[in-house]
Amino acid sequence: MADTVNLPQAARNLRALIESEAQAVEEGGAMTLAIVDALVEADLFRLYTPADLGGHEADVDTIIDVCEELAFADGSVGWSFAQNTSVLAYSAYLAPEFARPLAAARAAAGMFAPLGTAARKEGGFEVSGNYKFGSGSGHAEFMGGAAMVMVDGEMAPFIDGLPEIRGFIVPSDRVEFKGNWDVMGLCGTGSVDFDVPLQFVEDGRTFLLFEPPVITGGAIFGLGPIVLGTISSTAWAIGVARRALHEVAELARSGRIRLGSLPLREQPTFQRDFGRHATALRAARLLARDAYRAAVAAWANGARGTELMVHLRETRAAATYTAQIAKAAASFAWEASGSAGMRNPSLLQRCFRDLCIGVGHQVFDERNFVEVAKPALGVEPEIF
Repeated sequence: MADTVNLPQAARNLRALIESEAQAVEEGGAMTLAIVDALVEADLFRLYTPADLGGHEADVDTIIDVCEELAFADGSVGWSFAQNTSVLAYSAYLAPEFARPLAAARAAAGMFAPLGTAARKEGGFEVSGNYKFGSGSGHAEFMGGAAMVMVDGEMAPFIDGLPEIRGFIVPSDRVEFKGNWDVMGLCGTGSVDFDVPLQFVEDGRTFLLFEPPVITGGAIFGLGPIVLGTISSTAWAIGVARRALHEVAELARSGRIRLGSLPLREQPTFQRDFGRHATALRAARLLARDAYRAAVAAWANGARGTELMVHLRETRAAATYTAQIAKAAASFAWEASGSAGMRNPSLLQRCFRDLCIGVGHQVFDERNFVEVAKPALGVEPEIF
C-alpha cells in the first residue's frame, strides 16, 4: 500500500501512460485495461476507503490532488476514477461483513439517484431499479444504486423530515448493463445505463442516503454519501480546466498567429483573459478545499443536524461554483485556439467537450447557490 503522502505523486507517475492510452479510451468508450491495472497497482482506487478496511482514508487535500492530477492527464479517466473511488469509500456505511469485500475490490461504480424502489423484508430489502450513467462500470466488481423505500405502494414515513432513501451495493454480476454510451463528451467513461433486477439485498449492504451512521472510518465520512462523492468530482473539474489552459498556453507559445494579427501570446486581450481564468480557477480550487475541510472539521467537533447542514450547503455551493469556473476556463481556451481546436483528435477540444458534459451533473446544479443564500435572506432552506 502506498504512503498517503505520496499518493499525488503516484497519480502523477501515471500521466504518461494515461496520455498514451487517451485515444484508445476515447474510441473504446472506457478505461483501457492497462490504465485500470496501473491504478490498481498504485492502489489509488482506495484513495478514501476507510483505513480500517485497508484503504488510505486520505484527507480532503490529498483526495483533490490525486483526482485533479488524473483528470489533468485525461478527462474520461479522471471522471471514471472519481466515481470509482467514491463508491469504494461508501464501504464506511456498510456492515463490516459486507464492507470488507467491497473495500478489497479492484473497483466499484454506481449511480445513486433514487431511481429504484425498496420494500423491507426480514433481514433486508427487496430492491429493483433502472439506472443511468454508471460511469466506470466496465471494470467494477460491485455496483451501487439508490432506492425509495416503499410500504404498501406508498413512500415510507419520513425519518427526521427526510425521505427514507436507501443506497445499496451488490456484486456486478447481479446487474444488467445496457452498453448504450454514445455521447458528445466524456466519451471514455463507459457511463452505460444499468438495470438492477428484483432481488433481495441484506440490510448490511444498504445505507441511508441522508445522514447514515458512520460504521467504519473517521470524520470525513460524516459528510454523508452525497457530499462525500462530490469531492472527487469537483477536483475532476479543476484538473480538466487546468489541462485546457495548459494546452492553449502551449499553442500560444508555439507561435500561433492569424494573418494580419499579433501572435496569440502577444495579444493583450488574450493575456488578460488567460490570466483572469487562471486566477479564477486557482481561487475556486482554494474555495473548494476550504469548504470541504471546514465541513469535516465541523463533524469532527460534534456538529450535527442543522449545524452541520450549514457546512454541507457551503460545500455544494463551492462545488457548483468551481465547476462553472472550470467550464468557463475551458470554453475560453477552446475558443482562443481557433481552427487548431476543431480538428480531431484535439486534446483541447476534448477538455471542452468533457467539461460541457460533466458540469451538467446534478451535483453541480445551481440550486446549490439558492440554498446557501436562503439563511442570509431569512428564508428556511430545503432540508435536502
